[in-house]
Amino acid sequence: MRVTDHLKRNRLSWLALAGLFLLLSLVIYLPLIELFAESLKENGRWSFINFQRFFDFNNPAYLRALWGSIAISVLTVIGSAIVGVPLAILFSRFQFPGRKVFGVLVTLPVLLPPLVGVLAFYFLMGETGIIPRVLQKTLGLQSAPLVMRGVPAILLVHIYSFYVFFYLFARNALAGLDRSLEEAASGLGASRSMLWRKVIFPQLQPALLGAGMLVFMNSMASFTAPYMFGGAWRFLSLEIYNAKLNGDLALANTQAVILASFSLLFLLLMRWYGRDHPTARGSKGVALPPRRVTQAWQKVLLAGIGSVLIVLLLLPQLTLVLIAFVKNGTWTWQILPEQFTFENFVSVFTSRDAAEPWRNSLWMSALATVCGAVVAMLAAYFTARPRHGRAWSHLLDASVMLPWAVPGTVIAMALIILFDEPYWFTAGNILIGSAAILPLAYFIRHLPIQFRAIVAAFTQLDPALEEAAQNLGAHWWMRFRRVLLPLLLPGIITGGMMAFVIALGEFVSSILLYTYSNRPLSIAIFSELRLFNLGSAAAYSVLLTVLIGLIMWLSQKYGGDRDEGLSG
Repeated sequence: MRVTDHLKRNRLSWLALAGLFLLLSLVIYLPLIELFAESLKENGRWSFINFQRFFDFNNPAYLRALWGSIAISVLTVIGSAIVGVPLAILFSRFQFPGRKVFGVLVTLPVLLPPLVGVLAFYFLMGETGIIPRVLQKTLGLQSAPLVMRGVPAILLVHIYSFYVFFYLFARNALAGLDRSLEEAASGLGASRSMLWRKVIFPQLQPALLGAGMLVFMNSMASFTAPYMFGGAWRFLSLEIYNAKLNGDLALANTQAVILASFSLLFLLLMRWYGRDHPTARGSKGVALPPRRVTQAWQKVLLAGIGSVLIVLLLLPQLTLVLIAFVKNGTWTWQILPEQFTFENFVSVFTSRDAAEPWRNSLWMSALATVCGAVVAMLAAYFTARPRHGRAWSHLLDASVMLPWAVPGTVIAMALIILFDEPYWFTAGNILIGSAAILPLAYFIRHLPIQFRAIVAAFTQLDPALEEAAQNLGAHWWMRFRRVLLPLLLPGIITGGMMAFVIALGEFVSSILLYTYSNRPLSIAIFSELRLFNLGSAAAYSVLLTVLIGLIMWLSQKYGGDRDEGLSG
């Protein structure tokens, strides 16, 4: 009987694994393969004409766009590291008044979706921004100074949005360093600078590489900042949108393939460097406690730096709140708004047209998150418990993580190409233009986030717990419900909440896939901005930021409580 049950469970396991690979093939591999195939066609025939157009050195407009994307991404990585790593060192290695408060506030940019962050900087320092016009009037200048435009503006927005990756990764790595290594180096006569160069920074390298990959991928996929501040500079993500808007799908497909290729190439190079240049070492020591600052002038200096930093971080958010109360159409030539109203917020809850994007974003994000949790849970189970061989486990891991390395613009173009026709697996329906396409895009885009969170939870579990339940006679459903699920719940909640809040503000994929009937919140903000309804755009943005902050707080509170209960 036991042999029969084992064979039955093994068959079910193989069927589940096969079904999972089939699903990932249909929603990830097939769209990308179809996109690549279409980039090699012209009027239905196989041709390299679109690649020749792109790499035409006599007309290097598209090459400049590629170079612009790569250059801004590299500069963003460097700038984010310059800001994020010193902040992580400051708040991790030194104890001074206000340290904990500053350490929390320094992560504020995480709450702003990319579109909202760009909007805040536009109101603050754009062509008609508050700061340039205040300086112009105060100093009696003919033109406004410090206007954000071009590459410096994009770089500033990117660094503001992405330095948090370096801060969080470096802070966590510093918290896990072994004090015995530093004490041994100091005992051998190493100076402070040598200690950082030879001992501490080499141990931070894996974390910095991980942060660098995240920042580079996000920067390559950036759309809003180049759209708002790009000026004469060209960027590949924006070129894809323009080509699609102009009806040149063949060129848009080719540009999407090239953008994805360079993103994947950078990812592979970073992984190769991290694998062939390992520097982190496991240890059994404990981390050094923060060094207490005792001298008065040092306390004043650090408190002053922290205060200035917080003001700079809060200015975009505070500007957004101010503009949210401005009556639409009244802030034109004035330096500061003069007419304020609550109607921008009231309309969100009373006007059907204003409330519809909220409903759309909430249900589409929730649907994508729930589906992602189920698929990520199943994929994490087969990856963390490789019952059918490690080769299948590695292939599954790579398949689930592939969308993480592909920009959202490319994912959207791939879905446009594939689902513009009916298929058996879509029940004969065309998904482009339907209500299903945006949840599908969100599901694909954010599945890697949920998968990684659940895999991380799996790695902390002892397989002996599941084996003990099995030996006591618990069937697989009871083992999953009573043993695995409660222990994995913090990872499921963390990954789900992250995917949900990112999907709420998703713009890059939405701008290419939405229709008026399923327009999400990010498109509503963008549309209000284009209509110069600045108050409505800011009100949407403020409410979205508050909602994201509330969700993240609830996730941290209840997810953290579960962690503590389980560990106890």
